Amino acid sequence: MYIRKRKGRYTVSIRHVGFKSINKTFAHLSDGRSWGRQVEVQLEQKRYKDISNASKTTLKSVLERHLAERMRLARAPKKEKARFNTICKSKIINRFLSDLTPSNFADYRDKRIEDGAAAATVIRELSFMSVAITKAIKIYSFWIPEHPIKNSIRPKEAAPRNRRLEDGEYDRLKEYCKGAPKFKKPSPYWCDAIDFTIESALRLNELLSLTWKNISLATKTMKIEAKHTKTNTERVVPLTPKALQVLKKIPRSIDGRVFPMSINNFNRGWRAICKNANITGLRWHDLRRESISRLFERGLSLTEVQSVSGHLTLQMLSTYTSHDAETLAIKLKKS
Repeated sequence: MYIRKRKGRYTVSIRHVGFKSINKTFAHLSDGRSWGRQVEVQLEQKRYKDISNASKTTLKSVLERHLAERMRLARAPKKEKARFNTICKSKIINRFLSDLTPSNFADYRDKRIEDGAAAATVIRELSFMSVAITKAIKIYSFWIPEHPIKNSIRPKEAAPRNRRLEDGEYDRLKEYCKGAPKFKKPSPYWCDAIDFTIESALRLNELLSLTWKNISLATKTMKIEAKHTKTNTERVVPLTPKALQVLKKIPRSIDGRVFPMSINNFNRGWRAICKNANITGLRWHDLRRESISRLFERGLSLTEVQSVSGHLTLQMLSTYTSHDAETLAIKLKKS
């Protein structure tokens, strides 16, 4: 193995009987040496594979192919597209597949965090790229010595949120929700959407895609279709007495949805509601946490709450529970 430094980069050259000279350039010397040792061992053990395809294909090409498939299958294709567009703004996007190293993705991670991206966002972007590269290797026969995205590269996620409604916030939300959206005609569904989410623990996508045909007032249940769930699993959710009251007063829409609002208008409206109500740090998803916490406070078991919330595992469900210390103290006093 011969290493030559030129203009701050390191070119590793390996020569072996029966093979043409194998060359590759790296930004970091450690990456070059690691690659060189791997190739030498593979040559000695007659396990070396040609990387010519990978050396002609950019990360962007791999991601575009992966995106095309995800756009057909993903529950939220717009998020996949937005993730791809974000990655395309980075320098890593035009690197050849064979040239990608763990250091490249570590640099990407650090730059995104430096720019203010949340750890969870960066993890999803790295996962998007990792799945695309894995697919290129296993399905489309692109060969590279090692997968460049290691688990150690992924940043640590922040502690799970535990935000719930604070004293007076529910009343202020209800007071301002009717006039919040800055459109020609305020939506008549806002107050009902708030109450229904607190009673049902639905995710936002599940709420906005819920149709009247999937609601049974007779059996007091509603069906959440798999294509609208985060876990791609259909579930039947019981309706509380208050949820039934909300449904009975909601006007029927032409398109058959219970809450006929677009996601963009919904997000803008929610921000306006919180601003008008002088509430900070409250996300719509926190209402789902509020709902799940109330289910536990009503005495439901973990598995019972899981059947309502739609979490795949009890561990995932535990991150959404938030028990108030004062409430627990009262319960302990009664026991």
